[in-house]
Amino acid sequence: MTDLASPTRAEIDLGAIRHNARTLLALAGPADVLGVVKANAYGHGAVAVTRALQEEGIGRFAVATVPEGIELREAGIDAPILVFAAPLPDALPAYARHALAVTVSSREVAETVAAFAETTGPLRAHVQVDTGMHRLGLRPDDLTDTVRLLTDAPGVEVDAVWTHFATADGDLGYARQQHEDFRALVDRLGSLRPPLVHASNGPFLLRCPADAARPGTLVRCGGVLYGLASSRELRPALQAADLRPAMRLTTRVVHLQTVQAGESVSYGRLWTAPGSRRIATLPLGYADGLPRTLTNRGHAGLHGRLFPIAGRVCMDMLMVDLGPPEGAAATVSLGDEAVLFGSGGPDIQDQAEAAGTMPYEMTCALSPRVPRVS
Repeated sequence: MTDLASPTRAEIDLGAIRHNARTLLALAGPADVLGVVKANAYGHGAVAVTRALQEEGIGRFAVATVPEGIELREAGIDAPILVFAAPLPDALPAYARHALAVTVSSREVAETVAAFAETTGPLRAHVQVDTGMHRLGLRPDDLTDTVRLLTDAPGVEVDAVWTHFATADGDLGYARQQHEDFRALVDRLGSLRPPLVHASNGPFLLRCPADAARPGTLVRCGGVLYGLASSRELRPALQAADLRPAMRLTTRVVHLQTVQAGESVSYGRLWTAPGSRRIATLPLGYADGLPRTLTNRGHAGLHGRLFPIAGRVCMDMLMVDLGPPEGAAATVSLGDEAVLFGSGGPDIQDQAEAAGTMPYEMTCALSPRVPRVS
């Protein structure tokens, strides 16, 4: 797709992702990094990102769904891939066919996996225990018996035991308690302990690097690979580690007009000109994945300056208040680049907070009609 056909584009900096991977591998040592490439690598392009991460030494990956895993397999990626989602029984043939590791998050799933593997085909399993997230995972008291059931089941290879922290980017006290509880559960497994153990994620690695490799042999890194902070508390650690944002969202000015005092812009008349104002229209809206909540709150960068979004973000367009016609607005022309986040525009964290969300959602939500260009 050419620039003329699609003025809006997400520029992907694979060099930044490679740099981040090297940095995280060094921080995680002696543990290895499990590269999380779910949700199209947080919107950055799963196949291209996975190949780049492989070249930097990351050898294991995780996705959220079976179709995401199949996409990587069909692209020729043969590295171990874990699917985070709890499986339904009718999905197990796809796990076996495409050599995807299954998350065992309950006793019922364990029994289903064991029965399938014995009669139909081999499966690899990562057993998840709930230490306080209360989303997926076995009750702690069920872990040992479930690992034993799977270890004894013909056709099942138990690769790992794992858990997930609820507050690694916020309340470290709670995350540390989960960490200690998980260590105790792993110790209780004794000879049943599988080859791999993983608890730490990217935020925990950045904030507690001395603890992150214990008790695990893997550290799951997702948003941090793309230079994204999941909370404002995480930003200092992200910056201290020199992890770099890897996406820049741009479009181009397609219309310019001057409105007078009292005239309104966009649906609902939520913005009214306080005086003579130059308005730029950008061909980007919520159908492209830009949050509608940026209405009268977000900004766009033009010529290195930030200008406020004026009025409601539409499905396919938004408008920007460039100020009085005789000011900085006079430098803006049709076809000029406008930056919605990234270099030359708002910081993605600031734009996300203006929208009432987080950077992960800003990148993941970009729709397929926004081409990724690297």
